[in-house]
Amino acid sequence: MNNDELIKEIKSLGHWRIELHSTEYQAKRLPTRPSMETLVSKAAVSLRGWPYPYYQVGETTYNGQWLEGKVEWENYREYWRLYESGQWLHYVRLHGAGAAREEVFKGMSPLPPLHAGYVHVRDLLFTLTEIFHFAVGLAKGGALDPTAFLSVQLHNTKDYMLYESFDRFFTHRYVNQTDTPIMFEQSLPVGELSASADQMALSMATKVYSVFNWIPAEAAIRTLVEDQKKLIERRL
Repeated sequence: MNNDELIKEIKSLGHWRIELHSTEYQAKRLPTRPSMETLVSKAAVSLRGWPYPYYQVGETTYNGQWLEGKVEWENYREYWRLYESGQWLHYVRLHGAGAAREEVFKGMSPLPPLHAGYVHVRDLLFTLTEIFHFAVGLAKGGALDPTAFLSVQLHNTKDYMLYESFDRFFTHRYVNQTDTPIMFEQSLPVGELSASADQMALSMATKVYSVFNWIPAEAAIRTLVEDQKKLIERRL
């Protein structure tokens, strides 16, 4: 499908919208295709097999103003664009969006209640961690100087169920009852981004959990932090 059709499909279900840019506009931060491809290649994060973003040499399109890439494979749907100003825009379908309940909970009996989609606790935290680590990579490449603006939004997750491998997630049914986008936006100097990335990911994940009516206890937070550390250190 063409790019407009792909974006429309992604937006029709639960999805991420990520926008990263400098607070100071500079039209030609990345004046050439090689400079854009080098930046994406170096900034891309691969911590658990599937990279953020999906980038393959020779699979991008360049029109003189921006570089763009996409993926349509099994349940993966992504479209991204990097502008010559250094602005990053990315649409990513949630892994549990559009997937059959039998596929998500393969081998489990009985199956949990039927919902519009499913969001895994750790996958959500891990995706956010990858997003903010990618932002660190963009900053290191000079795309976000001197101050980074970060906007991460989760859309179309009404009636989506938050789940984990614990019985209580099926018993209590942690479900989003609202169609309001869940948003995280912050501006900070690029020199502070690396030290803040993991905490920002955890903060937004916790915000999302609360919308799904799950408030993690201190013990759960400690477990999430440890799992996040294992992800970053590639120990999963």
